[in-house]
Amino acid sequence: MGHFEQLQEIIGLTVALVEEEELEHEEILRVVAAVIAEEIMELEEGFVLEGGEASWVHVSVNLDDYLNMGDPCFKLHFRMTKAVFETVCATVREHLVSKNRLQRERTPFIHIMLMVTWLLATPDSFRSVALRFGVVPSTLYYFYIYIIEALRELSARYICWPNEEERVVIKNTFERATGFPGVIGCIDCTHVYITAPVQDSQQYVNRHHTYSINVQAVVDNNLLVRQLHVGEAGSTNDARVFRKSDLYRDLLHRAPGIIRNVDEHLVGDGAYTLTDFMMKPFQNNGHLTGRQLAFNRSLSQCRVHVENAFGLAKAKWRRLKFMHARNPRNVVDHIAACFVLHNMVINFGEPLIDEAHLAIPIRANQILGRENFDLDEEDDLADEDEQLMAAAEGRGEEKRLMIMNDVLPNFEEEEDEV
Repeated sequence: MGHFEQLQEIIGLTVALVEEEELEHEEILRVVAAVIAEEIMELEEGFVLEGGEASWVHVSVNLDDYLNMGDPCFKLHFRMTKAVFETVCATVREHLVSKNRLQRERTPFIHIMLMVTWLLATPDSFRSVALRFGVVPSTLYYFYIYIIEALRELSARYICWPNEEERVVIKNTFERATGFPGVIGCIDCTHVYITAPVQDSQQYVNRHHTYSINVQAVVDNNLLVRQLHVGEAGSTNDARVFRKSDLYRDLLHRAPGIIRNVDEHLVGDGAYTLTDFMMKPFQNNGHLTGRQLAFNRSLSQCRVHVENAFGLAKAKWRRLKFMHARNPRNVVDHIAACFVLHNMVINFGEPLIDEAHLAIPIRANQILGRENFDLDEEDDLADEDEQLMAAAEGRGEEKRLMIMNDVLPNFEEEEDEV
């Protein structure tokens, strides 16, 4: 019997025990965590601990030593200053208390956050992190699931669409820095690579023939994530991920002025459909005019910052580069937790970028237009949606031409971009 089947059996047995003995929910999670921790160790190390956790030798660790580090060293290990870390801890703790999920602190909460933050910030195995913090792997896994679930729940507070006043600031900042008008967000997708899920694994095979989950994000001028769509299998391309997101439905159906004004739009690459709410580059076939090249350059100057946000998030929260994950639901919570922390760090006083950085000229290979995308057929849309999309595409063509001809400067090119 594999570990996944063992886990299902354990869950069934513990649920039965709850019905008969009225065991606490916490005890169920600890039993399940012990089984999953064993599975993770087998995935990461290739073997399990003989004799189970009864054979685990504890190493004495004073976790307060981490809290006594100076800021440079603490930030190196935990990806934020101690002041920001303490604010994050207080925020997560307050959320759990409000949900009645933190009634007893057998382990100081700040120590729990140290363990989980280290786990998110490094590619270290559960075995090595458990040893470093003086706990058994099942306890570490229990804390990990507990915290990433809480952070994912906080996404509604920390990953939110900009209101009208915020959108004015975002689009004015982008226009001053890049010349491109009306930008309220930059959109793209990134793949988080995983091990093969136990169920429906072929759905997660991407175009590079590896397993992944495709994650969509919209970021603003501060690299804050303003919208996050997590959970689509790696085989789903960026355009389809967008069409499956709540953001797409809101942009298509909600009247202008609610989540955007008529002069406002996102900027994306050639994978997306040109509409009045989505500006994309001209396809560069080697014969673009100077105005079209200027449009592509200016749009790309804005849009590159969503790639910057992904790069910084994956560099800071290193486990996003690859995850041993048999359960995609846990991967979704993990990804959401990392982007919530990304926003928390910025909001709590550690900005990642300023307006001067937005204006730094991009390299020639960062200018969009030459990419080849493996676009699939459009989803079957309701008649109303088809009509709305057709109208939006028509307005998008008009808006792109207006921006190109009437707003952006005309840089005549002697020869095409390399």
